[in-house]
Amino acid sequence: MIAGFLKGTRLRYPPGRAIRPTMQQTKAAVFDSIAGSVPGAVFLDLFAGAGGVGIEAVSRGAGFAHFVENDHEAVRLLRENLKACGLGRDRVSVHPVSVFDFLANANIRRIRPDIVYADPFYGGEDSAMLLAFLGSLRYPMKCLIILEHSKDLILDENLPLERTKIRRFGGTWVSHFLPAGGGER
Repeated sequence: MIAGFLKGTRLRYPPGRAIRPTMQQTKAAVFDSIAGSVPGAVFLDLFAGAGGVGIEAVSRGAGFAHFVENDHEAVRLLRENLKACGLGRDRVSVHPVSVFDFLANANIRRIRPDIVYADPFYGGEDSAMLLAFLGSLRYPMKCLIILEHSKDLILDENLPLERTKIRRFGGTWVSHFLPAGGGER
């Protein structure tokens, strides 16, 4: 981990390129940019992989983190990482289902996250579909949505989300979105 009470803790990741962990530089820049919003927040880590981003959020003071991941090896390592960090059910919850099944079953409405972080596979339709779904939610949720994506992401002009920030880290881009008319958190 980069900062917080778990600073210096090393996490395990699956070998190979199937699960692409967020680079340390990217993670540091993202958390530095939202530092004031993390303490006490409910953090939702979509496409969580082995949990590096959500665990960083808890390390920096998030009140609770939800991890959504359906790759069996990644979930196994995520659970090992949580145990190695001493994080139990009082601080974290693992949802071993696909992100879209999780969202379709209205789980996001029950947990009401303050910050949603998503890092789907690059090159697929997941980023655009995810933004469309999150933008369509109609309930009193004004959460910050952070999307890690490739530079090739094309946004729907009618998307009811407002991109408030974008940063580039080589081939990785990170965009912040708020529901249209929402304020930066």
